[in-house]
Amino acid sequence: MKKFFVRQIMARSFEQCLKRFPITMGFIALLSVFLLVLCWGKDEWFTERQTFTVNYYLTVGSLLSLTLQLWGEEVKRKRILYIVHTLCHALLLIDTIYLYRLPEGISLEIALAHAAALTALGLSVLTLPFFREKNDVASWYFTLQLATHAATSWAIGGIMCGGIALLTASFSSLFGMEIKGNYYSTWLIVFCLTLPSYLFLGQIPSGEAKHDPNGYTSAFLRKVIRYLFLPLLGCYLLVLYIYTVKILIQGQLPNGWVSWLVTALTAGCIGVEFSLYPSLQRQDCPTFERRVARWLPVTILPLLMLMTFGIARRFNDYGLTLNRLYLLTLNIWFYIVCIGLFALRARRIQWIAVSFAVIFLLTSVFPVNYTDITRRYLLRSMSAQIQTSYQGRLPMRKDVYLDWLSSLPQDEALLANSRLKMLSNTFDAHETNRWVNPSVNFREAENYIEGHTKVPSARNRNSTENNSARDTYVYFHSTARPAIKMDLKNGYASLIAYDKQNVSVSCKKWKEDILPLELTSNERTTDTIFLKPSDLLKWSTLESLPPQKIINRRNGNLFILTEFFLSGNINDPKLSLTYSGYYFIKKETD
Repeated sequence: MKKFFVRQIMARSFEQCLKRFPITMGFIALLSVFLLVLCWGKDEWFTERQTFTVNYYLTVGSLLSLTLQLWGEEVKRKRILYIVHTLCHALLLIDTIYLYRLPEGISLEIALAHAAALTALGLSVLTLPFFREKNDVASWYFTLQLATHAATSWAIGGIMCGGIALLTASFSSLFGMEIKGNYYSTWLIVFCLTLPSYLFLGQIPSGEAKHDPNGYTSAFLRKVIRYLFLPLLGCYLLVLYIYTVKILIQGQLPNGWVSWLVTALTAGCIGVEFSLYPSLQRQDCPTFERRVARWLPVTILPLLMLMTFGIARRFNDYGLTLNRLYLLTLNIWFYIVCIGLFALRARRIQWIAVSFAVIFLLTSVFPVNYTDITRRYLLRSMSAQIQTSYQGRLPMRKDVYLDWLSSLPQDEALLANSRLKMLSNTFDAHETNRWVNPSVNFREAENYIEGHTKVPSARNRNSTENNSARDTYVYFHSTARPAIKMDLKNGYASLIAYDKQNVSVSCKKWKEDILPLELTSNERTTDTIFLKPSDLLKWSTLESLPPQKIINRRNGNLFILTEFFLSGNINDPKLSLTYSGYYFIKKETD
């Protein structure tokens, strides 16, 4: 009897959920079926782009239909509801087709625009159904209920998935059956997507429960805020104010890293205001909580100015980047939130989420957005710098690019390299191909500029050489050794091959502009050639390089360097240098 009763309740709950969210449940079912087809089907059934497009459409369609249904329950004119549903789903379909037909995949600009739109769509689930409310207590309580139901639903799904997966694994251990990984993927889809999604939809409040105006902050949460969270925020305030006094006394600009502390502090303030909101609307709210809600945002305002100066310093030192533009916008939004909380006495809080979504949309969705502004700035800056400081052919080869960087002051070289790296990695590698060869490694170029090039130890590079655990400073191996042919034309009489010859180099010589390298044969010095340490550093940062020709200016003999390996501790008086190459001796003339 009891089992029948529970089964009847679950069936009734599913039936009510199906009547309330039919479109959402349909999207979730289709998404689950599609993922199961991917799991058990063949790889050639769908391309990577088709897989992404279908997943995107079904996932966003689930969220969109949920938002429209929750909002539609507040709309009395059903005609308007049907029109909005049709238009929104049509726009989603058009957007999906647009993403699928993009010729070169999704760029950062398009990705950020969609991220902003999805953020606004997700926040609308919590705010849009309550546009008629006089205060935000019902919205606050609805948000809390959704968070609780989501945590419960996915916890149940996770437990079920873990239990079924363990039971499946037992068949392999107990009966020797071969269990494919597809089974475990199936359990993930069913118990971590389909089941918890339906459980969550079935628990979403409706009617009067959806607009419950009697939400309250529990006594436990208020004690946690008062005795744990507020002291933590107080420590943040104390540290940041002490730091502010320090830099004012020393006459310094704030460190850019201070933005992280101020961001965490302001986020904590918003969290406290949100948690205390229902209590603040009651007549019997404690005076302490009212004072915290009123004056905590005010204490943060001076620190927001500190954050502003830190961002300004980063702009001044390194110029405009996408991250700094968004960080500056976040800083401005923090000003709006703190001033708004103080001016409104925290009577409304829903506007905080709405303003965040609106600002994110304004800076990311429109044709003139932060991504486009940053790309144009970087292209214009690099074009002007290369035109004024480089006169050779474009695009630059790897060795030419390093030579150009070494001709600039170190700060300018690091800035130019970081801008090119950002254009290549963050935006599109084609943006930099007009200036540098695609094979240029910007990280290695940065190491070269800073003069701290390090590679793995000799044991990792070549087990036959220098098996000690000493640090390695420079390594170079040419991509093609010259063939050993006794073809001594062009005025050369003889050739000596050097294979993995080891000599000692003074650390003092390494730090100078010229490094002498003695060529020894049969324990006798044949000649001395001179290398530039800067050239060695440059060659070691390049993944492929032909053998390097070095002409002795004194006698005109030619040495072709094919390999070198410099190792040792910087505190030792000497470094160990292993080299290979070919020495061509000129013919004697009468």
